Amino acid sequence: MSKVNSPLLKEFFDTAKREAFWLDKEGPEGFDEALFYDPYLLWYLSKMGLSSNECFKEALEAFIKKPQTREGKIPTGDYPPHTLNLRVLTSVEPDSEATDLAVGYFLDNLDEFKSHHSSPLHSQYLKALAIGTLALCELDYLKYKEIIDDLGEFLKSEQKGEGYWGEIHQWKDGTSYPIEGTSLLIEALSRVFGQNDECVIKAVEWIKRIQKEDRYWSADACLALISAGEGPKASLEYVEWGDMLRKQELKYIKPYFVHTSPKYFEEYHVEDVQEIIKRMLHSAKSEIRILSPYIEILHDELIKLITEKPELTFKMITRPKDDKGVNRKVIDQLNKYSGGNCKSNWKIHSRMVIVDKHEVLISSSDLDRNGLIDQYNAGIWTRDQETVTEAIKFFENIWNDSKDKTQSTN
Repeated sequence: MSKVNSPLLKEFFDTAKREAFWLDKEGPEGFDEALFYDPYLLWYLSKMGLSSNECFKEALEAFIKKPQTREGKIPTGDYPPHTLNLRVLTSVEPDSEATDLAVGYFLDNLDEFKSHHSSPLHSQYLKALAIGTLALCELDYLKYKEIIDDLGEFLKSEQKGEGYWGEIHQWKDGTSYPIEGTSLLIEALSRVFGQNDECVIKAVEWIKRIQKEDRYWSADACLALISAGEGPKASLEYVEWGDMLRKQELKYIKPYFVHTSPKYFEEYHVEDVQEIIKRMLHSAKSEIRILSPYIEILHDELIKLITEKPELTFKMITRPKDDKGVNRKVIDQLNKYSGGNCKSNWKIHSRMVIVDKHEVLISSSDLDRNGLIDQYNAGIWTRDQETVTEAIKFFENIWNDSKDKTQSTN
């Protein structure tokens, strides 16, 4: 809408610059009560280019970030509320701690969102899953692709034979159709499977038939049809999604410079390398490979991860324990908890951390206090798949050339 040249829209933007548009002395936190009952309105306002407005920022803090629990849940707004607020955060603060927590809560509770088949709130949970799917797509489609595809298949399996999702209710004064929920599911599935998906086509035909009979087109239905290609031949929604995806792809493979600096201009104790390693380790799903002459810091976190995630494959290569710089106690503990998956090699000089087949950090930092805190060290972190694949081949070659049991306590 921010790209539409309309006198009405210009009037709207002019009005939004005034505090009276946002504030109400009698309302919650001094804001218009509509924002309290439906913080998801902030998503629409952000898409119109209003996220830099100071009142917008204050409303975001009051109704989404402030109520967020330690677990990441955001309990405000329509029920179930979390994913609506999650999509707002992914739109305006994609790299914030609040967004990370909100995404974590959603992913940790997917089974709960999916489990309300017989609940009166089943259609609301389907709507929440659709919005959550859109939020993950818009945040980082490539990173969450596996989860997004799984959510898409689940949502498709919940579609009724006529093409809608939810329930149709007969009332004394007429019939209530699940237009809003079906519209959101059309948007989500169009993103995941494309506009020519069979479920999308069936749902679009249902929406068109119902709205034609009612002779009234809701905003939700209009947005759904636009996202499914029923609007302009080159729908703005579709073009923006393509642009967003291309930007994500570039960001995904972009290499990032990270460093450890005891003093960096006016800043002290920059520990980028340690922070990126921690984030990598906690995102691991199947494999962790570590190549470092010396390891001391982070061993407690490694042992905890190995214990809590027995499905993880852990491989580590260090210098032999005969090297005076090696912390023998740490190596023995890691070797014990990894099931003997620690090898040694006198010739190693490289420092690498590889997680799954997903990301790699190549740096000059050993995993000890010198490397991660006290010295000037630097490196590159990337998720570029060609680079990750070559790093794994490099690691496995050294692994095959390294000695077994030299790190053993025996």
